[in-house]
Amino acid sequence: METATEPLRVWRTVVPAEWIDYNGHLTEGCYGVAFGQATDEVLIALGFGPDYLAAHGSFYTVETRIRYLREVKQGVEIHTDSLVLGADAKRLHVHHYLFADDPSSEERAEPVATQECMMLHVAQGPDGPGVAPMVEPVASAALAAAAAHAGVPSPDHVGKGVRTLR
Repeated sequence: METATEPLRVWRTVVPAEWIDYNGHLTEGCYGVAFGQATDEVLIALGFGPDYLAAHGSFYTVETRIRYLREVKQGVEIHTDSLVLGADAKRLHVHHYLFADDPSSEERAEPVATQECMMLHVAQGPDGPGVAPMVEPVASAALAAAAAHAGVPSPDHVGKGVRTLR
């Protein structure tokens, strides 16, 4: 994987009819589906795949926060810009911006949603799955992506929880 300060642009799709809710736009759960697919593609870009899964383990998402910023309609092409905000031996912190392309616009698009997620690397042990260090090639690729993206300003909403009414 080539490391650069540019976001990873590894996922895109066209919003299918089954992702649309009774209000005529992308349903809440399908934002999660989109971000889940984007996370899978980031992991693949870092070297994760079936062989790694079988030999070394997987990634479990342990925390996530989605911000819903704008409505998305059926048939619109959506894509993510993804940043690896941090990585260590056992954790991966990823941020996605979700964009809906407007081919008629020449302005830089504003995101329609964002997701921040924390994942743990998990391997199968004698007593079942447990947190374990990543191995090559994923370990060095994750650290390199995090180092490259460290030069990108962190979004102001990263690390913050849901707003309260108090």
